[in-house]
Amino acid sequence: MSSNDKASALSGDKTTLSAWLRAEAGRFAKSQRLLVVLTLLAILLQFAALWMLSDFAQTWLMDKQPLEPGQFIVFAVLWGLQLSMLRIRDAVRSRFADRVLQYYQSALHQKLDERSLALIRQYSTAQWQSFFNRRIPALKQYFTDYRPQIYLSVLVPLVVILIVLPISWLVALILFITAPLVPLFMILVGMGAAAAHRSHFVALERLGSLFLDRLRARQLLTVFNRVNTERGFFQNASSELKARTLKVVSMAFLSSSVLDFFATVSMALVAVFVGFSLLGEVTFGHWSSGLSFQEGLFLLLLAPLFFAELKTLGRLYHQKAEAEGAADELRSVLSLAPLAVTPTELPLSIAPCEVMSVDGAQRIVSLPALVLHKGDKVLLSGASGNGKTTVFEALMGLRPISGAASMACLKRDDVAWLDQSPPVLPGTVRENLLLGEQFDDDKLRGVLAQVGLSEWLSNLDAGLGTPMGDYPPLSGGQRQRLAVARLLLENPGVVLLDEPTAHLAPAQRDSITELLTRHLADKTVLWIAHGLSIDDFFTHHWLVDESGVLSVSGEGGDED
Repeated sequence: MSSNDKASALSGDKTTLSAWLRAEAGRFAKSQRLLVVLTLLAILLQFAALWMLSDFAQTWLMDKQPLEPGQFIVFAVLWGLQLSMLRIRDAVRSRFADRVLQYYQSALHQKLDERSLALIRQYSTAQWQSFFNRRIPALKQYFTDYRPQIYLSVLVPLVVILIVLPISWLVALILFITAPLVPLFMILVGMGAAAAHRSHFVALERLGSLFLDRLRARQLLTVFNRVNTERGFFQNASSELKARTLKVVSMAFLSSSVLDFFATVSMALVAVFVGFSLLGEVTFGHWSSGLSFQEGLFLLLLAPLFFAELKTLGRLYHQKAEAEGAADELRSVLSLAPLAVTPTELPLSIAPCEVMSVDGAQRIVSLPALVLHKGDKVLLSGASGNGKTTVFEALMGLRPISGAASMACLKRDDVAWLDQSPPVLPGTVRENLLLGEQFDDDKLRGVLAQVGLSEWLSNLDAGLGTPMGDYPPLSGGQRQRLAVARLLLENPGVVLLDEPTAHLAPAQRDSITELLTRHLADKTVLWIAHGLSIDDFFTHHWLVDESGVLSVSGEGGDED
């Protein structure tokens, strides 16, 4: 792809992300309008207080008249009302921010609950951490800070011009001419900020994933004397990340500097005009014969406020770029369509359909008409990468389908799934086995003995109470046997086994296979395996070929 094609694709993607963010902002329009109204009221109260302050200066300094106590009371009331309005606005913004976080976290949890492993496998641990800890908070700042500020940056300067115009048409003209330059340069500086933020998100996620991978393989790195090599690699990656971070920060700094420059120039012009007008050197630019001290001071006090909201928008503009970067992957997950699945009791009848990728864009496996009866034992085989695990995900109702309006699926609360890479929780051995259920310690020791982990348990300092932590003291085979022990404690109606004897030595593999066939004799079982010598255990054989088409042999198939 040429550089022009890449730039065009990037621009189109940026436009799509911006449109998605604007559409999402509609969910919170009421809260955003409330923030704008509260802020605008606080600013109007500030304008009134500044007019009174100018009047104080005129009366006391120029007219040499004493100030009335009532004036101080009104002045104090105005500032008090402004501070109260700002405190109310901050409280509303805080609740609004909590609501945005809760909404997107709940939406993400809903997609995870709906698609479970099928979706989880699509992203690394570091990416999921980034979704919750970086990307969603970036959306929160965009909706609670940047979006309301867009309206304030238009309304407040307009109000200032309307107030200034009856006093001095020249000052109003100066402000009117310089105001568009601020957002213009802000946009020019920010054009590359979104791409920089998106690259920064991806770099952080990839580096985090790589770091976690190296931590898990720390023993292997030590054995092969690769520790120093990997340390050097991470030092180089850290330097590149620092440079990337500096680039993002420098863009925000440049944007702020440009805004300050134009605001300073404009305020300097106003100050020069007011000063020479008060000295009588400038006799044009106002409607009367000249500016009074009160009017001149009021103009000087209003000029910074004219640019205050525009400068705040410039300071927050990087939040828009950061939100676009955050939405890049997050939008793909949140925009997933609801699955057309119907949880059903056994027997499970499935009409012919295509099992699709998580986003529904690509066919993975083609299913014929299938019937799964209670007590069936199904051997699912096929070469690696043909889509065997995808079949399990489809049966669980975790995948979108094509070719049928809806697909019957297993009820999740009656299914146990033993994966070839089972998770180990950071809690104790006991907590890893119980998973919220209640069994006595003798029962737990018994199932550990059945899978050959008695010696391992006896070597732990606290036995069943030993915490596993983030890096459990388990080999791959021990981890697999611990998961089998966990399964022995369960009583599901349907069991899905995805190469449950992976990572086991041949003798252990035979022992665990015999244990599983004995324990699951009265269950409905679907077993992904290669080269099992227990053909008499299975009643059906499903095969996924290289083109992703599933064929059925055995007693079942599409019969009732």
